[in-house]
Amino acid sequence: MRGNRWLLVGAALTAWGITACAGTGGGTPGSPAASSSPGGASTPSTAPGPPLSAEALKSIALTDEDVPDSLAVSADERSPADSDSTYPPVSDPSCETLLDAPHAVGASAVVDQNITWKGSILPGGNTLASYEGTGAEKAIDRVRTSLTTCHDFTGDSRGGKYTSHVAPEKAPRLGDESIAFRVTTPVKLEAPDLPGGLPAPMQNQRHILVRVGGVTATFSTLDLDNSNHFPLALIRKEVARMTKAQHA
Repeated sequence: MRGNRWLLVGAALTAWGITACAGTGGGTPGSPAASSSPGGASTPSTAPGPPLSAEALKSIALTDEDVPDSLAVSADERSPADSDSTYPPVSDPSCETLLDAPHAVGASAVVDQNITWKGSILPGGNTLASYEGTGAEKAIDRVRTSLTTCHDFTGDSRGGKYTSHVAPEKAPRLGDESIAFRVTTPVKLEAPDLPGGLPAPMQNQRHILVRVGGVTATFSTLDLDNSNHFPLALIRKEVARMTKAQHA
């Protein structure tokens, strides 16, 4: 969710006495997803039908009942006014394209989800997006292309200047195609009092994008210790709903 990229993380990490340098999505307990080739995976493609409406996307979104380890699960239609980022661009245009992926730029309808996990101040995220024609395929292609050239970038946020590193990750073999990447960013403490000379914590953002026909889902997590993963069972459940909705 590009519009939430700075706000959610900045508020959450400040609660820990840490100023975020960048971020989106949230954290969730769970084991790593079963993986295929690094960066992405694909299967025979589902022919895209008419684009789903925002109402249809909300009907297949994850709910509180789907996520028993959550305190709250929201599903909100994105208004046209929130479709364009108002944040400063980062230093590398290919990285800017990559960071736009979770924001579903160019989609005809978007539903943003926040998941508040029990025992965590960092929310998780899922963005459902519907595209006209081959728009969904092109969105995934942009991510795949950007991952070949985007490695490091700098930018500005409410926490000040930051530098981030981008790396492809192994994606679960789901839907017509899937792709995954991680963004790591050192965070700044509000006070220089790290105990025992410990290194500054590293913020880890993980994004898994899955396409089924003309619909994409972007599952995002955030942590400071490289341990959180969006539960694979929830991803599978969402992908099954995406498939069913386009064959109704």
